[in-house]
Amino acid sequence: MANRLLSLYTFLFSFELLNNCLRWSGDLYTSRFIHLDLTHFPLWVIYGPIVYLYSRRVLSKSTFKITDLLFLIPPIGIIVLLIPFYLLGSAKKLEVVKSGHTWDYALFPSFVIWLIIALMFFYAFLTYLSFAWRTNIGFRQHKWLKWFVGSYVGFVSSFGLYIALVRFGLMDPSYDYFIDLGIVFFIGMLAFFGFVQPEIFEGKTIKEVIPFIKYKKTGLSPALSLEMRQKLLDVMQREKPHLNNELRLDDISRLMNLSRNHTSQIINEHFNLSFFDFVNRYRIKEAKKLLMQNDENRLTMTQIAYDVGFNNRASFYKAFKKFTDFNPSDYIKHTAAS
Repeated sequence: MANRLLSLYTFLFSFELLNNCLRWSGDLYTSRFIHLDLTHFPLWVIYGPIVYLYSRRVLSKSTFKITDLLFLIPPIGIIVLLIPFYLLGSAKKLEVVKSGHTWDYALFPSFVIWLIIALMFFYAFLTYLSFAWRTNIGFRQHKWLKWFVGSYVGFVSSFGLYIALVRFGLMDPSYDYFIDLGIVFFIGMLAFFGFVQPEIFEGKTIKEVIPFIKYKKTGLSPALSLEMRQKLLDVMQREKPHLNNELRLDDISRLMNLSRNHTSQIINEHFNLSFFDFVNRYRIKEAKKLLMQNDENRLTMTQIAYDVGFNNRASFYKAFKKFTDFNPSDYIKHTAAS
């Protein structure tokens, strides 16, 4: 399902590129291809939903939902606006286009393009915000999501830049192939990160899978890496550095007698967590113990937050929710009831 969505995405974009190439060559305005004119307009509001559905499928294994049909409303709306033009015969359509009366039949108000661009950006933010903070999204998945959605944002930004430059008279529309080159680059990145996502999730770093970034040897052999993993677990158990609310990666590195980069690598690759999530996971574990003993300790939530290493109550609540799906009060009730 996921690869089908990605294939559909690349196919639709290939169709849009074909449409542009026919327009540049002038062949679009011949009886053979005239019916392709303006057929790429609805695609602009289809790309975003595909990015969202693909990300959802990859990250949460979710299948199609009936509410996903809502994504069809914008493209159907555009088709409705353009259908008087679409339904013209080839001879009439050629006559209309060559006489400059396309927009007498294609009912496409000038403000609609800005709504489309806003909607495209909305889909990008929807995708990222829907999955970035989920508890089942690990470090590698989160990094992949940022690159994947970032590629789509690059595409939308290039498209929006072209529209703005043309609309404000800063660029001749005939030079749109410069913008298209940028769009092709970002679409290529999007497709690439789509197809390499299994490698990211299996533990390969971004540097290992991006062909234009040279991978540097870390100097950690697999055996040494596993040894350092166990040493890190021992340090966390024995020293409890997470209880220090000013803890930094450099502090852990000194306890490990490793470089900052190597320590970060151990955490990312073996635990699939960022440094802060790795530390906060230990803090939340300590917090759960204190919450279960709070009938005796009578500590406030703020006191518990500071005791386990957080700088403030807000970050404590955010991390607690991330790792338990509950806020502290609800966790106590849930645990007592189970």
